[in-house]
Amino acid sequence: MSKGFRIVLDVSMTCFFIILMGYYATENEVHEILGTITFILFIIHNILNIKWYKSIFKGKHNFQRTFHICINLLLFVAMLGMMVSGIMISSDVFAFLDIPTTMFGRRLHMLSTSWGFVLMAIHVGLHITALMNKLNAKMKNSTFEYIYYFILILLAGIGIYSFVNLKVWEDMFLVNDFKFFDYEQSPVLFYLKYLSVLIVIALVIYIIFSLVRKVKNKNIKN
Repeated sequence: MSKGFRIVLDVSMTCFFIILMGYYATENEVHEILGTITFILFIIHNILNIKWYKSIFKGKHNFQRTFHICINLLLFVAMLGMMVSGIMISSDVFAFLDIPTTMFGRRLHMLSTSWGFVLMAIHVGLHITALMNKLNAKMKNSTFEYIYYFILILLAGIGIYSFVNLKVWEDMFLVNDFKFFDYEQSPVLFYLKYLSVLIVIALVIYIIFSLVRKVKNKNIKN
């Protein structure tokens, strides 16, 4: 499968995931349809990367590789939790199954979606090394170097603010039994907030592992 197709697949899946976080902005039927499509795309993504699963127990396992494996497996579990709980509380797409909606199903859906989003952001952070290295190299000593760093710092600030404002951590640890939305807030602003959260988490992961690689390379040289 071509690299272009994989990129389109991954970007589409990420965009759908962010849209799904704004349940209040779409009708329930649309939400369930998009959720089903996202899960199908996730399955296709995993099928295309089946070789990675086959290589899990092969070769050496340093910190970075072990961390990568754990995040991917946890993300897979979270996605399964989302789909199973989505079916359990479905009132449209899977209504024909006639499964009674329970508080367990709702709590499982909140738990798996919040953790799934954070794990997805971490997953993105583990795969943007090449992109960020190219951007850093291109912007360094250029006319736009300080503007570039200012934008990154601004995005980080907005992301941290949005993480707190959206109360993502409350959903992750089931502080409340229900997800509360500000229905007066523009859906576009809501989605931008979630996008900023994804970006800041991805950037933090990128920075952490960039530092780990630098320390490792320095130790090897010494």
